[in-house]
Amino acid sequence: MITRVEIDGFKSFLNFELDVHPCTVLMGTNGSGKSNLLDALGFVRKAVTSGFPSSLGTDPPLAPRHLFHHAAGSDGSYSATIMSIKVGMIVPSADGPLPMVVWLEVERDTRPPESSRATPLPVRASVWVSSMDRTGWMGRLGMPEELRTALSEAREKFLKRTGTDWVSLDADSAGTGKDGAELLALLHRECATWQPVALDPAALRRPFGGSEVAPLQADGGNLAAVLHRVGRDERSAMEADLAALIPETDGIRPLFDERRGEYDFDVLFSHTGWTSPPMLSGGTLRVLALLAAWYDDRRAGVLAVEELENGLHPSRLPELVRRLRSGVDEYADLTGRATRVSGFRQLIATTHSPALLAALRDETSGGLVFLEQDSRVDPDSQAVSTVTRARPVRQRRPGEDAGATVSVDEAIAQLGATV
Repeated sequence: MITRVEIDGFKSFLNFELDVHPCTVLMGTNGSGKSNLLDALGFVRKAVTSGFPSSLGTDPPLAPRHLFHHAAGSDGSYSATIMSIKVGMIVPSADGPLPMVVWLEVERDTRPPESSRATPLPVRASVWVSSMDRTGWMGRLGMPEELRTALSEAREKFLKRTGTDWVSLDADSAGTGKDGAELLALLHRECATWQPVALDPAALRRPFGGSEVAPLQADGGNLAAVLHRVGRDERSAMEADLAALIPETDGIRPLFDERRGEYDFDVLFSHTGWTSPPMLSGGTLRVLALLAAWYDDRRAGVLAVEELENGLHPSRLPELVRRLRSGVDEYADLTGRATRVSGFRQLIATTHSPALLAALRDETSGGLVFLEQDSRVDPDSQAVSTVTRARPVRQRRPGEDAGATVSVDEAIAQLGATV
């Protein structure tokens, strides 16, 4: 479970800080930085799970020239020379809920292209067990005292048992020794769930001929296999949620074609009977896929969904969020579940829907965050750049600066102006 993100010099972020709740909905207009935030998590995920060479250059949004913060100054192009991303998290472990931090820093190569192609970008990275010296984030996130105590106890138990509190990720031998293996394994398991779900209706409609053991793919292409694998109890709960969101649905029927070795499924509608995926609307398929990902124990961890409203009727979006949020692991749950699960369930979603914000105006947990563009002047070059700023959506508290928060009505007005 991600608890905090700090980004500097990456895309639209300079000295950016965000406390992340178990259910966090990032709201903002197009170009506000919502996708960039998920890209930052994706960059860390790829670097941890696949290594730095594959995380730089193979994916256009993560190609080196697109990563560093850019601005235009009087002397021409300017960009950050160093970018860093730090992510705080709580992960399940044999010792309880363990507070961990992963940090990456990449230095921009300023050499001519001819001389820099043979060597990779300078990278520094490490993962460590949080020292718990700074506890302000716990208060801001509203963590109960029981969890704070459990985090400290898990930290002490882990350090005593493994003797490891820090591992370098950029060394050739990182993680090869016994001391760092468990810490790295916990990090890999957590980061593997950070890939945003970007559901593709065309992929959702196709039968799937691969293995049924994998969790839902990013594009949802193996939805049929996931529906075939989940237990009957989970599927019954999924059917109830689907009926609440799309009232004319009455059931889900997983299918397997033994001759072709392909998984498929049908959805039952009250007035038209069993309907195959090619005949289902994109909105119905997206809702079903999100429910399948949420109910699938093999995808325990973060469920990150970009532009949650895509393909959905605005009236159905708030109820979808409420039902997904009901399955989130709250802070009070983490201590008891830490030794029994592979990941804590967390929802991170982006949206630019004013209808969703209006429906969630009474949300008081702090999980609604408004992202917006702001201008920043570099003190050295005087270059002006556009940066992403995050403000919680709530009423201003006594002692807070006037611009520290944004009210629901202000945020709705800004979102509505772009619709």
